Amino acid sequence: MKSNTFSFLKELYDGRNILSQLVSQQLILRYRRTTLGYLWSLISPLMMMSVMAVVFATLFQKDLKTFAVFLFAGMIPWNFFSSVLTQSGISFINNEGLIKKIYLPKAIFPLSIACALLIDSALAFLALFAIILVLGGSLSWAILFIPVAYVMLFFFSLGLGLIMSITTVFFRDLQYVIAIVMQALFFLTPILYKPSALTGKVAWLIDLNPVVPFIELFRAPLFLGTLPSSNSMMLAALYSVFSMAVGLFVFLRNEKKIVFRL
Repeated sequence: MKSNTFSFLKELYDGRNILSQLVSQQLILRYRRTTLGYLWSLISPLMMMSVMAVVFATLFQKDLKTFAVFLFAGMIPWNFFSSVLTQSGISFINNEGLIKKIYLPKAIFPLSIACALLIDSALAFLALFAIILVLGGSLSWAILFIPVAYVMLFFFSLGLGLIMSITTVFFRDLQYVIAIVMQALFFLTPILYKPSALTGKVAWLIDLNPVVPFIELFRAPLFLGTLPSSNSMMLAALYSVFSMAVGLFVFLRNEKKIVFRL
């Protein structure tokens, strides 16, 4: 296993230029021939979150400014996590022609998606952070924790993305199932509400939801102006390591089968 992991990492390093090209291609082609170009990566999530803030602040009878900051801080990590899983799931299917023509480290495809989405998320975060400040969000030294939060979220999402990229090759219907699962998981994740708000027979789902501590990693610095709780940081770190370990294990066990199943 150690030799396989070493070879895997060496292949990724040797293919770093290809990885860089794939990331650039995704960022450029996504908004090619549009008037506003890459600005859509900032406008689109901003408009969606603004509409959600107005609607749910009205439904929950919350102060719009306060609820908007609360919502934005939760949507930032959720959008990244959800996008990595859904797009990684079809990364090999979308690149079937290229994979069959030349040999490339297969992990480059889900990894390039995660890297491109990380850049997207970081830029959207900067725009949303400026809006959060205007709306009255807390500004403190705790904001310096956000890069650490992104690192843990990245590896947690990438590990699951590697699993999704492999399993979708074997079970094509999974790409549609994961979209439905993400919709259900959204409402079972405390993005629109506080964790304590979900009570009764379904409250235990919050405790089992691995996305919850990652929401806290972003919400505490942005909404409360404090560092996340030690429990949230510990759980997020544990989930990140576990996700990457399982993701690499599944990927390395099945990598050579990809070409034959496409």
